[in-house]
Amino acid sequence: MDCYFTSYSTVQHLFEHDLTAIGTVFAHRRDVLACLRKAARRNSYSTLAVYEQNRKVTMINYVPRKNSNNVLLLTSCHAKLKVDNQQGDIRPNIMNGYNLGKRGVDSMDARI
Repeated sequence: MDCYFTSYSTVQHLFEHDLTAIGTVFAHRRDVLACLRKAARRNSYSTLAVYEQNRKVTMINYVPRKNSNNVLLLTSCHAKLKVDNQQGDIRPNIMNGYNLGKRGVDSMDARI
């Protein structure tokens, strides 16, 4: 989902209608928790996650590399945060799922 449309209320509404969503979120949105907004003094490839069990929504803050901007992702697809270090992957499964689906959104944006 495009970051302009991704919000907690949108993801929750889709989930109530048996649809899942995953997308990036702007840090200045009011439904982003303060602990997830900043990436200052965090190690590269680190992840902070908040899972709301009764609503089945996960929000993560991922730092892709040193001295880079953090990535905020909101999803109703993934209940557990996993990192598969045995295959050499340092990104969480939520980030990998987003990267798989974003090609379709980017190609649609290019056509409009």
